[in-house]
Amino acid sequence: MKVLLVEDNALTRNTVTALLTKLGHEVVAEAENGEKAVKYFTEFKPDIVFLDIIMPGKSGIDVLQDLRNLDPLVRVVVITAMDQDDVDRRLYDKGVHAILRKPFCLEDFKVLMDELGATTGGPSRRFRDMAAASMEMCMTKLSSLSTGTWNMTGIRMSRGSMDEALRGQALACASGFAVHFNVPCKHPFAAMIIFNPEDIETISRCFLGFSFLELPAATRSQELLFSELANIILNSGINALSNKLKSDHLPSVPKYAQGGTPLLLEALCATLDASQRYSVAAMTINLNCGKDAARSEVLIAIPEILDQALAAA
Repeated sequence: MKVLLVEDNALTRNTVTALLTKLGHEVVAEAENGEKAVKYFTEFKPDIVFLDIIMPGKSGIDVLQDLRNLDPLVRVVVITAMDQDDVDRRLYDKGVHAILRKPFCLEDFKVLMDELGATTGGPSRRFRDMAAASMEMCMTKLSSLSTGTWNMTGIRMSRGSMDEALRGQALACASGFAVHFNVPCKHPFAAMIIFNPEDIETISRCFLGFSFLELPAATRSQELLFSELANIILNSGINALSNKLKSDHLPSVPKYAQGGTPLLLEALCATLDASQRYSVAAMTINLNCGKDAARSEVLIAIPEILDQALAAA
């Protein structure tokens, strides 16, 4: 794969370049600051960008936004010595694919690049493009129907056994309320959306025009709102998959789960066949409504055989 390396420290640049080269990848350009990063990204069109977040002048976070303005689906790996949950969530919220901690070794890069390879070639590329396109279309429709602006801010891919594919996802949402569907068919798959319950005020005012806090049965109303949004958002991906494969896929009655990320992913795992391999697309979506904002995570998990069918369609 072609890599753009953005790092102000020459020793780190030399180390990363040597490790990537040893693994058979090509570092097409090295940028020591944000201005060169944007220039080289446009010029060399890399598959992956490795980005430091602490640099003189323009920060890595600013560079990330510049790159996303050029390509909303740019694949970015942050290389950093920082290990702070709030910083990680902010980065994932902005569409970062992965975070690589310093100090690192060859094995760290091998695991990461093998996973990234699943998103730049082979069957999962078609799945990724389909999932991203369907979500962007859904966000455009939601924006036209509500008082807020909905955007997909990033997509991350993982592949492997059910456990590897799902637990390989570093979700931006640490916990929340999840709505998930199982889709029974010849090769069953599943989809889930995770909301932050604290965002209910923003979501209800934006989507419906009034606050659920004004209703007597607020708790039940919140569940209904999340369920309705899940129906709209998750079905955008299910419908795109069905149309691409020229077959019907009707989701089951929605199920609910609430708690930390491990518990929510366990609920999704329970609907899938543990003996199969899966491809998982995890998309972060943001709702901006005036000064308020809300964030959700969407996951679509399909068996490898369905992924291959998509590539051949």
